[in-house]
Amino acid sequence: MNISAFMIGVATAFFAIFSLHILFWRKDRTRFQMVMGCIMAVWAVWSAKDLIVTFPGMYTPEVLNWIQIVDGWSALSYTVFVFEVVMPGWTTWRRMLLLALPFVAFTLGYVFGGGGTLIRAYSLFLWFYAWAIVIVGYVRMTRYLDYVRKNFSNIDNIDVSWLRPVFFFAIAGQLAWLFTSLYASVLVDILYYVLIIMLWLVVLHYSWNFCPIVVEKDAEVDDAVPVQKNVSPIPEGALERLVEEQRLYLKKDLTLSELAQALNTNRTYVSNYLSQVRQQTFYDYINQLRIERESIPMMQEHPEYKLEHVAKESGFASMSTFRRAFTKLTGQMPSQFAAASS
Repeated sequence: MNISAFMIGVATAFFAIFSLHILFWRKDRTRFQMVMGCIMAVWAVWSAKDLIVTFPGMYTPEVLNWIQIVDGWSALSYTVFVFEVVMPGWTTWRRMLLLALPFVAFTLGYVFGGGGTLIRAYSLFLWFYAWAIVIVGYVRMTRYLDYVRKNFSNIDNIDVSWLRPVFFFAIAGQLAWLFTSLYASVLVDILYYVLIIMLWLVVLHYSWNFCPIVVEKDAEVDDAVPVQKNVSPIPEGALERLVEEQRLYLKKDLTLSELAQALNTNRTYVSNYLSQVRQQTFYDYINQLRIERESIPMMQEHPEYKLEHVAKESGFASMSTFRRAFTKLTGQMPSQFAAASS
C-alpha cells in the first residue's frame, strides 16, 4: 500500500507538472498543445483522488466501485486526444456532451441503487468503448499518414506514425485497468500507474512539437480537373526534368501543390503520376532525390562533413528523417555509409 501511495503521488505530480508547464509556461502553444495541457490537468485530478484508498480502512469494495465509476470518465480524455491528433478541431462542446451521455447514465444508475451488476456492465461498456476508439483512431491514422506522404516532403511535425506504440500502451493499460476493476489488487494498481505514466511519456515525447493538419475532404479528387483512371496529362519525364533541373527537392517544405503549380497542372494528376508511373508517394520520391543527388555525392566527396550538415544541405528538415530515408533507400545507416566511404 505504501508503494501504491507513492506511485499515485508520482503520477499526480507527473500530470500536474506537465499541465502547468503547457498551460502557463509554454509560450508557443497551439490548439493541440492546449488540449494536451487540459488533458494533463484532468489526469492530475484523477490521479490525486486515488490517494483516498491509501488511508486506513478506505480500500473497500464500495470505495473502489466509486473510483471505478469516476475513472471510467477518463475514456473521454483518450477520445479527445486521439481524435485531435488525426482530426484536428474535432472536439466541440456538443460532441463532448453527446459522448458523455452514457457515462452520465451509468453514474446516475450507480447513485440510485446500482450494484455489482451495473459495475460489471460499466466495465464491459468501457472495454468496447476503448476498442472502438482504438479501431477508429487507427483507421483515421492510416488515412492521415497516406495524405501527408502524398502531399508533403517534410512531415517531421505532422507525422502520426508514433500513434502505433501509443495504441499498444493504451491497450496494455486498458487490460490492467479492466483486471484491477474486476479483481481489486494493490499490485495491479501499481502496474496500472506504471503503464499510464509510460503511456503519457510516450505521447508527450512524440507530440511535444506536433502540429496536426486537417485532411482535406477532396484530398483524393481535385474539383478543378476530372480524374481519369490510369491516364496522366503529364508527359513522361517532364516532372523528373523539372524537379531535377530546378533542384526543387532542396526546398525543405516542398509540397505536392507547389510542384503541381510549377508543372502548371493539377495536384491529383501529379499524385496519380507518382503512384502509377513511379509507384512512389511524393514524400518518398523527394527524399530519394535528396539522398541520390545530394547526400551520397556529398558524403563521398567530402567525408569531413558532419552528417548534420549533409542532411541540412540535402533539404532534410531533421536528422531523424534523414536517417530513416537514407536507411530505407540504401539499407545502411548514414554513419555506416560515411565510414565505408572515408
